[in-house]
Amino acid sequence: FNIHEGSIEAVVHGYKNGFIRPEEYNNICQCETLNDMKSQLQVTDYGNFLQSEGVITSRVIHAKATEKMVNEFFEMREWATAPLSTFLDYISYEHMINNVLKLISAKRSGSESLDVLYKLHPLGLFPGINALTAATDIEDMFETVLVDSPIGKFFVASQQKDFDELSLEYIRAMLQRNYIESFYDFCLSVGGETAMVMCTVLEFEADRSVITTTANTIGMRDILPGDRRKLYPNLGCLVDIQDDLSMVEDMDQLKDRLKRFPEFYNLMDDDRNISDGSKSLERKFVDVSTQIYRDALSRQYQYGCLLYTSPSPRDS
Repeated sequence: FNIHEGSIEAVVHGYKNGFIRPEEYNNICQCETLNDMKSQLQVTDYGNFLQSEGVITSRVIHAKATEKMVNEFFEMREWATAPLSTFLDYISYEHMINNVLKLISAKRSGSESLDVLYKLHPLGLFPGINALTAATDIEDMFETVLVDSPIGKFFVASQQKDFDELSLEYIRAMLQRNYIESFYDFCLSVGGETAMVMCTVLEFEADRSVITTTANTIGMRDILPGDRRKLYPNLGCLVDIQDDLSMVEDMDQLKDRLKRFPEFYNLMDDDRNISDGSKSLERKFVDVSTQIYRDALSRQYQYGCLLYTSPSPRDS
């Protein structure tokens, strides 16, 4: 491992040491203006990343911080060789999927697609993505661009014939399922410590996908239990009760089905309606995933530490 990937692992841990420390964060919280914040960031590992900016806004800070992260990610991607390079590609695939979903949403809502292009995550850009704005529908997107894109395999694996008849939530869950299962199989093929760490991470992500997909599709009459069941990744702790979960009709039933799994049952909230409950659930999942990803970062001789180089769109 050290011969081929040890140097990149060391770089990742170097980035970890550059995280804003509690005392630095406390100083930033005391800032009264964004220029004060710029000054405080200069004494951190962020350094002078805002030096060339004239007017400082929250959007500028976010864009420059993202640019710094993306540059570091692509630098490691250039150094990496297979299978680590493929692992890094899988990290970027999730951002590609999220970008395509944004464009699909814009197309359906009638929003200006060119405006959406400027809001896409730079890690999720791929050749031909600009051409998606000219497509007339999702099927056109697939036939002209997506079929030959890095994430085309996640569409093909769905075996769906007409994407335009599917809701955005259904497409999102379908792509997420295919992505998680493919990433899981790849990590198993890598083996060793990487498989041990990443299988734990992806099994959690599969369970999160099952629960959030169930919560988000409650009350959607066009998604039947059989349709919902097809959206669940075939892995994770909840595999044995996925048939039961696909049948739930409200949040109370969902919580009841999760009684055997206290780590998920305790995340549910009785005092919220479906919409608010889903949001609260997402925030709680972010807290849990942060700890799981932190544990992955602490383990040596495995690829899981690279997850910290680019936060998942679900946790951003």
